[in-house]
This record gives sequence, structure tokens and C-alpha cells, in this order.
Amino acid sequence: MKRAARGPQLRRHPRGGYARGVRTRRRIIETAIEMFAARGYEETSTRAIARRAHVSLPALQYYFGSKAGLHRACAAHVTDDTAERLAPAAAEVRRALGTARLSRRELLRLLRSVIDPLLEAMATDRPESWVLFFTRAQSGHTPATDVILKRMAGPLIELCAEIIGRILHRPPSDPEVRVRTVSLIGQIAMVRRGRPLVLHALEWRDFEGARLEILKGALWRGIEASLVRTRLPRRRAQLKTSVPRGRRLGSAA
Repeated sequence: MKRAARGPQLRRHPRGGYARGVRTRRRIIETAIEMFAARGYEETSTRAIARRAHVSLPALQYYFGSKAGLHRACAAHVTDDTAERLAPAAAEVRRALGTARLSRRELLRLLRSVIDPLLEAMATDRPESWVLFFTRAQSGHTPATDVILKRMAGPLIELCAEIIGRILHRPPSDPEVRVRTVSLIGQIAMVRRGRPLVLHALEWRDFEGARLEILKGALWRGIEASLVRTRLPRRRAQLKTSVPRGRRLGSAA
């Protein structure tokens, strides 16, 4: 019986070769993030990345297979911290949502249990290249886009939409729910994307300790108020998307 083909493995060496392999792989990823962030996916070659990372092109291909594989590895590296912070809260929320009925207070508590670790991740100081890499990955369809959607953005949106939908007594697929969900996540993501501007406006040097707690509390109070004090209009049975010929918009029926 033939053995199943195995993916690339880091070769072990009695003198610490495995550890060197891990360091080399990390150096390639960090170099690639900087270059992809600066020039974009299409304009960055693996040869240029290998040269700057001080490795051979075959070595880069050994670890990642291709430029697409390297781009996906960069996306996983950038999203690792956020995904790990969110994992415990996400598991708790999914268990709780299995309950048929939850009070508004319980739903708000679940939402905050997701929002707080997300905000902590966004407030953590990271290289500027991470922000640029993430922004570029979202601006067009690249190998990293799918990783970000499947690993972090997609599950996060669905989880928050489920909670917000229950608070508003709407299904998670409702446009109002989806817009509010995306808006909420975008508001928190701004803490990382606009970090220098936000810190300057607040006259803070960083988002640590008591300053982080103030930020979390203030943002949460705004989010909570927008959900608790909202009166949604009744949904129309059908939205008209076209105007019949011969009838001007706003004319009498």
C-alpha cells in the first residue's frame, strides 16, 4: 500500500536545525508582510522576498510552495493573535445561543464577551506593515482574502449578527442586522487602522492599563445604547426596485 503524500516538513537536525527552520520560516513571513504591504500582492515577487530575507528561492518554496501559499501564511500570521483571543468567547457564545430563550441582558453580556477581546487585540501595538497588509488584502481578491474571511472576519460577523439579530428580534440575515454588525466591527477595527490619529486625539501614549479599560467602557456604552434604545421601523412586505414605464417617480397612482 502506498503511503499518502505528506506536505513539506521541517527537517530535524541534531544541532538545532529544527529551531533554525522555525526562525527562518518566521523571518520569511515577516519580510513578506512588509513587502506585500508596501507593494501589493501582484507587484511583489518571491525572488525579491527571498533576497531580502537572505534565503534562497528554493528554500522559500520549500516552506510555502508558492507565492500564494506564502501570502496565505502571512494572513494566518497577522490574524493569529485575534483568532486566539476570540476563540474562548466564541465557544461560550455558541453554547449559550443553543438556549431557546435568552434575555436582552444575557444577549448583551454575550456580545460584550466578544467585543472586549476583539478590542484588546485591535488596541495591541503591531507593526504598521500589518495594518497595510490587512487593508490591501481586503481591497481585492487575493490568496490572503480567503484566509482572513474564513479564519476571522466571516465567523466574527456571523456570531455578532446572531446576537444582534436576537436583540432586535430580527433574523441574522436581515439587512438592518448585517449593517449594524459590520458597522460595529468597523468601529472597533478603527482602533488599529487609525491608531496614531486616535491616540493623538485622546492625548494618550498607548492603549494599556487604565486607558484600555476607559476605551472599552466608552465604546461598549455607545454600542449598548444603540441596541437598547432603538426602535426599528416596521419592515415593508416588498421593496420596489423599479419604476414602471410612463410613470414618474413620486407621481400619483
